[in-house]
Amino acid sequence: MLTIIQMHGYPGSGKSALARALGPALPAVVLDNDVIKSALMTTGTDAAEVGPPSHEVMRALAARFLEDGSSVILDTPCFWPVIESEGRALADARHAKWVMLQCICPVDVVDQRLAARDRLASQHAVREFAPPRPGMYIPDCKRMTLDTMRPIEDNVAIALAYIRKECGQ
Repeated sequence: MLTIIQMHGYPGSGKSALARALGPALPAVVLDNDVIKSALMTTGTDAAEVGPPSHEVMRALAARFLEDGSSVILDTPCFWPVIESEGRALADARHAKWVMLQCICPVDVVDQRLAARDRLASQHAVREFAPPRPGMYIPDCKRMTLDTMRPIEDNVAIALAYIRKECGQ
């Protein structure tokens, strides 16, 4: 069954590493929102303005891949209700299943990961301490929460089992 896997978690929580490992295992195309946002920034678009257009591009690409028969992984935190609702709507329109995977790890590990990674233009170097902006939320939908302190291969196996269960396989 075609599936949209919506990643969720703070920057540095391990979303991208898990998405990249999970993509070939499903199989699914991984759409990394930071790649899209960073590309938009190279056109002169201000960093504060790239969020909504990057999600629009991501959904358009996801729709195309679903039409072509590929499942997709949306590698972006889901801190805005529109990300979840538009992803679910896309899944419904393409007769696909929508599943969320949340990545978590200790704050000190997030700090280490953010400091050590090769960053794209849109990615954080340090954890943001700013209060949430109006309209932000923490999803409360059904999801699998994965501790990214576990070995990646263990989390891939757990995620695959969850996705298959949710898709009735």
